[in-house]
Amino acid sequence: MSEMTTSKNAETPEQTASGTARNEHADKVRRLYDGALEHHRAGRLDDAIKDYARVLRLAPMSADIYNNLGVALRSAGRPEAAVACYRRSLGIHPGAAPVYTNLGNALRDMGETAKAIEAHRRAVKHGPKSPKALYNAGLAFREGNHTKAALEHFNRAIKLEPTYALCRVEHATTLLQMGDWQRGFKELEVRFALPGRDPRREGIETWNGSALKGRTILINYEGDEGTALQFARFAAVLKRGGAKVIMECPPHLTHLLSASSDIEATLNVGGDATAVDVQIPLLSLPARLGTTVDTVPEETPYLNVPKIGGTTLNIHADTRLAIGLAWSGRWDGRVAQGPKRHGDMMFDDLTELVGVPGLQLFSLERGVGAGDIARLGLQPLIEQTGPAMMDIADLASAIDQLDLVICTDSVTAHVAGALGKPVWLMLDTGSSWSWLLDRDDTPWYPSMRLFRRQAQTSWSATVSQIRQALMEVLKGG
Repeated sequence: MSEMTTSKNAETPEQTASGTARNEHADKVRRLYDGALEHHRAGRLDDAIKDYARVLRLAPMSADIYNNLGVALRSAGRPEAAVACYRRSLGIHPGAAPVYTNLGNALRDMGETAKAIEAHRRAVKHGPKSPKALYNAGLAFREGNHTKAALEHFNRAIKLEPTYALCRVEHATTLLQMGDWQRGFKELEVRFALPGRDPRREGIETWNGSALKGRTILINYEGDEGTALQFARFAAVLKRGGAKVIMECPPHLTHLLSASSDIEATLNVGGDATAVDVQIPLLSLPARLGTTVDTVPEETPYLNVPKIGGTTLNIHADTRLAIGLAWSGRWDGRVAQGPKRHGDMMFDDLTELVGVPGLQLFSLERGVGAGDIARLGLQPLIEQTGPAMMDIADLASAIDQLDLVICTDSVTAHVAGALGKPVWLMLDTGSSWSWLLDRDDTPWYPSMRLFRRQAQTSWSATVSQIRQALMEVLKGG
């Protein structure tokens, strides 16, 4: 969460020849500044960046403009330039807590976790009563696997601003990551106070855990395709209770989820739900069912590859291991602009795996990330299957033919886990609460093995561990 400066006191030079010239200069600066703010608020980032730069040529000692330029640059996916702007701003106006917060967030985008934490420490030092400074510091501490410190900062922010729903959601998420699911899922209900976060239909009762025999229940989609696949396991629990289960999902999930014998039907997001008796938001299911770390339904596979359609892989007869690779978090691929998302990597970090003999590698990547293969000249060594996939059922079909999937925290990981296929998951620091802490296994998927990148280390160390694990598998036959 970056903070823009929108005050009307942009600094102007004092070395003008007369009062009239000074006023004309100030008026020009003000017009340019107002135009830049208008572009910025409207999301026209390139225009905002150009106008902020024009203002700085006229008012080079304006800390506010450097801060706003940094915010725009970070939003445009240029965190390095944003960091330079924030540091310039702090050089002019030391001790500005919001700018230290912005600096810390940009450093997080760059993976500079230790530097980010230090920037947020300074933000809290200069703004100890600022809930935003404490909230963002909490995110940075959690990114660096300092979960107790994160929880402390979230608690302080909530004490200062009890209605700070976004902070309370992250507080709940931290409890979940620490394994306190009873408290975490209960507090996570506050997410409905955030704009656009309540997926429930008006006029339909929210399920409170009462008997479901003979009733139809709608599971509301909450915007995350991986969680939808992960929590699809609960359909079996609801069905055993006598319910007919309808699951809301985006179109690219429909084919795969419809193949489940536990799901009566799927519903497009926002579609008509008149035949429903009760509804339950996806992330509220574990709380209603009393799910803890020790009671996650482990039955796999709980999703099946649809019999119609699918992708056929050409696996060589002499292949020792057929491996699928994915390095972006979402189905549509790696983000092209803006701050980096969790689960997004570059294939450059994985090239060490390409040289292992006996492997046949298949790229499951779609979107921008799929271009990494050609950029690195690896087309002869990796078969591209991702771009031809029409939906996630095609992805499931490909995974079903593989011996192993190696991927980041992604929809691919959840598909492989739900099918019961061996999957090695590469986890960045500050990963999803689902994977808990300090474990190389997960209660969600018995066939999954976790490889965690440690703070202040590059991906190369993690990928080297994976390479060594592959060599051990090959040696063992």
